[in-house]
Amino acid sequence: MKKLTLSILLLLSAVLILPGTGMTGDKKMKNTILQLDYTPIKITLPACPVKIAVVKFSESTPIKKIGQSKVFNYLPSTDIGSWMGQAVFKQLKSAGFNVEYFETMDDAGDNFIITGIANKVYIDRPGQLEMKYKVRIDGMVTKKNKLLFAQNYTSKQEKNMANTGDNAGKLMAGLHDVFGVFLPQALKTINEYK
Repeated sequence: MKKLTLSILLLLSAVLILPGTGMTGDKKMKNTILQLDYTPIKITLPACPVKIAVVKFSESTPIKKIGQSKVFNYLPSTDIGSWMGQAVFKQLKSAGFNVEYFETMDDAGDNFIITGIANKVYIDRPGQLEMKYKVRIDGMVTKKNKLLFAQNYTSKQEKNMANTGDNAGKLMAGLHDVFGVFLPQALKTINEYK
């Protein structure tokens, strides 16, 4: 009887002490891709009669992961700089501006350029009913390699509710918040220098 009790205790100790055994779950995070897109919204913008070039945003550091939950790492479906530049382009185009998208500043030529730096795009889902997101950019206006305007913009939210919604949609909402302030200021700057 003593040998049986001792054997059972040794077996239980081994299971509890060795974390890599079959009794413990593997907590490896799974990667999932968030389909980043942008749908323009109604923003009150000043008129601007000149052609505007929108250039792909740069990234302060390469943004390869844009969030996590208890189970998933969220990866972007496209590079963040392109997503932000295309979003600015779509927003201005939908408002009727004479606008063209370019990948580089050199390609944009002597036009007024709206661009920026993507500093942070992140969504955190610590639980099913919780969500935090942050979108932070430096928005800029340039012309002929001269910086005319630059400002930092941040949109962040924390929500605790039954339905926090679509992850990629929350990041797009962050751009909506930022563009509601950045784009009127950018167009005002262009009008002052035209």
